[in-house]
Amino acid sequence: MSNAIHSDAPRTLTPGSASLTHSRPTPRPAVYGFTFVNSLSAGLVTSGIFVLTAEGFGFSALQNFLLGVVLGVMYITGALGAQRFTRFLRRVIPGLNSRGILVCIMIALGALTTLPALVCGLGKPDRAAGGEWSVWVMIALYSPITGVLWPMVESFLSGGRRDKELRAAIGLWNVLWSGSLVIGAWAISRFVKDAPGAALVALGLLQVASIVILRWFPREPGVHVHETHAPTPPIYADLLTTFRVFLPASYVVSSALGPILPLACNAIGVPAEWQMVVASAWLLPRCLGFLALERWHGWHGRWSAPVVGGVLFAGGFALSIFAWSIAKRAPTEGLDGRALGILLLGLALFGVGMAIIYAGAIYYAMEVGAAEVEAGGMHEALIGVGYTGGPLLGVLAIGAQSQGIISENAVSTFILTGVLLVLLFASAVVIKRVRDGHRKYRPK
Repeated sequence: MSNAIHSDAPRTLTPGSASLTHSRPTPRPAVYGFTFVNSLSAGLVTSGIFVLTAEGFGFSALQNFLLGVVLGVMYITGALGAQRFTRFLRRVIPGLNSRGILVCIMIALGALTTLPALVCGLGKPDRAAGGEWSVWVMIALYSPITGVLWPMVESFLSGGRRDKELRAAIGLWNVLWSGSLVIGAWAISRFVKDAPGAALVALGLLQVASIVILRWFPREPGVHVHETHAPTPPIYADLLTTFRVFLPASYVVSSALGPILPLACNAIGVPAEWQMVVASAWLLPRCLGFLALERWHGWHGRWSAPVVGGVLFAGGFALSIFAWSIAKRAPTEGLDGRALGILLLGLALFGVGMAIIYAGAIYYAMEVGAAEVEAGGMHEALIGVGYTGGPLLGVLAIGAQSQGIISENAVSTFILTGVLLVLLFASAVVIKRVRDGHRKYRPK
């Protein structure tokens, strides 16, 4: 999710210009409502698809990792091609505005979620029927479209806002979109095993229904009138770069964790109907983290924020993998309470760390980038890199195991080692930038 795309015209206006009316920000309740519905639906399709495919469609670990790679690569494609795509639509459909493009996106996403149900039915699919291809096609098309959706939504959120108004808008927006994922994950958990097709259709219908909220959106997002605002502090640009080092690293960790969690839940003995709830256990702490950051602004301009965020999400991931390893080494009958407790603690720390890293990256992107296309495209592309990197490590690990290079028990160790290497590299870069930043901005 990032800043972004709505017009090919210059974004900076001067007071008194003929286009000054476009500088009016979109009403926050409208952006919040639209975001809540679409985060609940699109977020669960992309982040919860691995539980749906594992339990409902019977995907293997390798299939889930490969699906994660497809999701990430196509997300990058959508994010980087968003500007060209919107320009193409405007050429093909004269007079089309950004609000109209969002309507088209909602219809497309809603239609795509019906594909697995049309091929495999609403209930649990018969794997012998060979309808798994429908899930792959859905994700391959759905993911790049969401790469266009979120930059546009965030452009409506940030356009025409700066400073305190922008901080307040972003803070509550983060709480709402992250909170919707918690609600959606718990609501959909009962359909994971027996009705995955119905769950996807329901999520798609929500997205189509959200078109109603767009009536309160202006035709185009607002723009920043730079002359009426003081320039951002120089340290913000350096902090943006620092957070952007950890942003893809955090999503490498997150996307590696997504396909692993169903396996961890099975090893720990979590019942199928509760696996979506356990797998989403990091979402509530992330939401609470966003709420704390929205209420307390002391982290703005502080070098400690990316360091604390990095320590929390890295440590949380390590604990989650440790819980899986415990359950695999010493399997028990029924639920392994000790392993489950460690897993939940790890996911909680991970969620808070993700909140800090994401909140910092998007806040500084909107402040420094002023909702420009380049800022949004880079933010989304970095997230897409993370979405791809985690599952790719899983594919490499299972490939090495199938070739006899590593044992089956070493697959999780291989993935953890790859993630740790990414984290070590990112941490080294961040530590250097923090040290240099302290020297650069030290009072003289």
